[in-house]
Amino acid sequence: MPTACVLLQTIGSSMVIYPHTYRSLRYDPLRDFVPLGTAATAPIAFVSAARLPVKSLGDAVSLIKQDKSVAFYGSPASGSVFHFSGVLMARAMGSDFTHVPYKGSAPALADVLSGQMPFAFLAPSDILEHHRAGKLRILAVTGKTRASQLPEVPTFPESGFKELVNREWFSYFLGKGTPPDLFARYSAALRKVVADPELRAALLAAGLEIGDGDPATLAATMQQEYGQWRQIVKEIGFVAD
Repeated sequence: MPTACVLLQTIGSSMVIYPHTYRSLRYDPLRDFVPLGTAATAPIAFVSAARLPVKSLGDAVSLIKQDKSVAFYGSPASGSVFHFSGVLMARAMGSDFTHVPYKGSAPALADVLSGQMPFAFLAPSDILEHHRAGKLRILAVTGKTRASQLPEVPTFPESGFKELVNREWFSYFLGKGTPPDLFARYSAALRKVVADPELRAALLAAGLEIGDGDPATLAATMQQEYGQWRQIVKEIGFVAD
């Protein structure tokens, strides 16, 4: 169980997805932690192998529906936000789109670059240089706004996929029961960090978006996405353990 002296940095999936996919978690994110703030967020990128005759998300949807030999996609892991992004896309398309799980981003990326895997959902930080070199194509990103490092790439909602607004977030939490004065000190420190120009430049260069470090924003995001993913996981029937 967390204590008042615990400072946790974790991804959003640990707080809003895994509680619904793992039956034996030893923590309750809503009960055991106090949101401190988000340092950065990252959209999920939908990519195609360079060998495919697709230049847009619309092209990809048409090809997936017409050619079942390319109607599958890779992701870094089962039960991840990358996996479920594909599930949401398939549901919106009304077409089969088979998930192929990998053990991490590196092997999934390698198969996209070789052309063996036609499509994948990956983090922009892993694929920016390959996209710019023409070795794969980023066709769309999740989220309500375009990625700072990919202004030419449309969002899923722009293309009619309204459900695909999910992003991974990198946030900080304190243990339940943290004294108010200690919480205030950590909150001020986090806001100072995310305002640092050098850090902001480094995060943007890595394909991340800057968080605001605000506790209320993180708490609201967590509540909303916790319920959203609970419903999605229930509808899919996915269980990780």
